[in-house]
Amino acid sequence: MHVILTGATGTIGLPVLHRCLSTPDITRLSVLSRRPFELPTGPTANVSDPAYDISKAEIIVHTDYTRYPVELLDRLRGAQAVIWAQGVSQSEVPKDIYTQITYDAPLAAAKAFSSLPSSPPFTFVYVSGEGADPTEKTWTLFGKVKGRAERELLALADTLKADAPATSSPLLRAFNVRPAGVMPGRLYPHAERDRPWSYRYIFPLMMPAVRFLAPSMMSPTDEIATVLVDLALGNIPDEFKVEGDEGGRTIASGAMRRWAALRGVVGA
Repeated sequence: MHVILTGATGTIGLPVLHRCLSTPDITRLSVLSRRPFELPTGPTANVSDPAYDISKAEIIVHTDYTRYPVELLDRLRGAQAVIWAQGVSQSEVPKDIYTQITYDAPLAAAKAFSSLPSSPPFTFVYVSGEGADPTEKTWTLFGKVKGRAERELLALADTLKADAPATSSPLLRAFNVRPAGVMPGRLYPHAERDRPWSYRYIFPLMMPAVRFLAPSMMSPTDEIATVLVDLALGNIPDEFKVEGDEGGRTIASGAMRRWAALRGVVGA
């Protein structure tokens, strides 16, 4: 299966990259990135899985995630899913840039990618977060913009389904995944190199206490990666096909934790 990944060098995206490269069912991986980078190899990659294979990955440098020219779509032709792990903290950029990255870019990608697979639907897995509010009544910018993106991605999928002939498959299938507090696993500390100093130095001191007192507020990155890759591949446990908001299309952190446990994954 051909899968697209964005945000591959980030806190969530790097563990997803590792899992994609270790998953035999993913036979081709197109990594969209704003700048070139080297795929993790050798001892520094912290990889023990013999299935880990970087030869199936292609890094495609793409600087404007709101535009998808024909030349790029031709390189992505045949892809059946994307894991949209690209993101930025609302405290790191101005409001308009945050909105462009968090809302405009994934919506533009979903519209462009819906025509990629030879046999639809195309699966769009969007990394959102706990606190996202599709009604946009929350006071946080994060909650408003993430919630708007969730709502519009599901609406786009519904619209494309309604417009398709009754005998055909829907063009787009969208999932919103809501991790709680995200900290990198012990294997991926280098994913934090671009984070503010407060995130890199203060949060790690707080996390052991939070994990002990309120484990539901934490989402280990290995567990997140498991759920994201499963969704992209369509490997959805039966109990999660209708659980949660929007008939199972929005996966909250508690459901993610149970999902990962079923798969035998306990990350940190």
